[in-house]
Amino acid sequence: MKIKTGFWLIVCVLFIHTAQAQSPTIHQFALKDAIDYAKKYNYTLKNSKLDLLASKKKVNEIVAMGLPQINASANVINNTQIPVQVIPNFLKEALGSGPDLISVAFGRNFTSGISVSANQLLFDGTFFLGVKASKEFVNLSQLNVTRTEIETEVSISKAYFLVLLLESNQQMMEANLSSLKQTKSDVDQFYKNGFAEKVDVDRLSLQLSNLSLQSEKIKDQKRVSLMLLKLQMGVPMEDSLVLTDQLETLYAQSQVLALEEKAVYANRVEYKMLQQQLRLNQMDKRRYQVGYMPSLFLFASHQQNAFGDDMGTLFNTFYPGTAVGLSLNVPIFDGFRKLAQTQQSTISITKTENDIKNFENAINLQVFQAKSTYIRSKQQLEIQRGNLKLAEDIYAKMELKYKNGVGSSLELTSAQTDLENARTNLLATVYEYFVAELDFKQALGTINNK
Repeated sequence: MKIKTGFWLIVCVLFIHTAQAQSPTIHQFALKDAIDYAKKYNYTLKNSKLDLLASKKKVNEIVAMGLPQINASANVINNTQIPVQVIPNFLKEALGSGPDLISVAFGRNFTSGISVSANQLLFDGTFFLGVKASKEFVNLSQLNVTRTEIETEVSISKAYFLVLLLESNQQMMEANLSSLKQTKSDVDQFYKNGFAEKVDVDRLSLQLSNLSLQSEKIKDQKRVSLMLLKLQMGVPMEDSLVLTDQLETLYAQSQVLALEEKAVYANRVEYKMLQQQLRLNQMDKRRYQVGYMPSLFLFASHQQNAFGDDMGTLFNTFYPGTAVGLSLNVPIFDGFRKLAQTQQSTISITKTENDIKNFENAINLQVFQAKSTYIRSKQQLEIQRGNLKLAEDIYAKMELKYKNGVGSSLELTSAQTDLENARTNLLATVYEYFVAELDFKQALGTINNK
């Protein structure tokens, strides 16, 4: 009996542990926390960081070419047919007769050799320039990581704001549904008592049905937006995500941006990447130019050779051989190949310079557009706040008139529809304000500026 009890206790513990391990995690994030989380787990950003790591390893690969290169080799050869050489018969005069040529086999049936060689680069202009260029490529990869971080922050912020907007719309819809249900209940009672017409009841029923459909649609949109935010953050889809910030709270905490009249190109990471690409193109041209310079190598080798008529006598005696020297390679004529390569690099430099000038114009346009949209969104926000206050006052008056029997249900439902639209428009304008603010910061290059 004790054994059975212990067995079932173990089974229960394992079941509880498994259930806990499989239960989804609940994440609660403010906007800043969501951005920080995404910078750790966003897969696109992870790949950018891996590209940076790979570029650093590439530097190590290129540097290794300038370090001593040491190799060793060994062999055992069975000469099944020893090569034969034909030489003049130097014994013909001594013997007085014989053929003019005789065949001689040089070598033994078995040979073996062990060798060690080393090479050291002393001078090569392309190597030293290649090391410098590879380090500049690391800088380009680092700038790409920064650009991906900025893009991640912007996309996470916009997705976060959209979810907050849909959450606020959902809460507003639920409040409107509750209010409309109460109004319909009152009108039903008025209709039963003969103080309202059937058309009033039908009109409210239709409005309630449409509002319910809109509420369900907003719920679906919110679920999709949450999944999109999870995807961009790198949160597992099965986990739950709870956003702790509110649109109005974030708006109250936001600071008014300084409206710069002129863009600072150097603040944009994309501009820095183009400048870095220009430096790489210039180095590439220089690489072909220094290719006309000679290269110098130091080499050394040592070998031990053995010979024998069979395997038993092969390793009795070894004969050493050692060599040390310098190797100088001087390019003389390559059919104008390097000249063509240099000309291609010059074309690439000109194209990059054109890209830089074009991007400067694009930055000016982006700043102008983003600034205009930002100013307009601020103005629209104040207008929508006034519209909401006006709609609330109108609805309050229509509701009071209806309850006192001097207003119609049509006027009440119309006022309620205007109030719903005013609230929806205000929330949408708050969202547009945040998006405009993000776009303006991105245009100015003040997001995650390094």
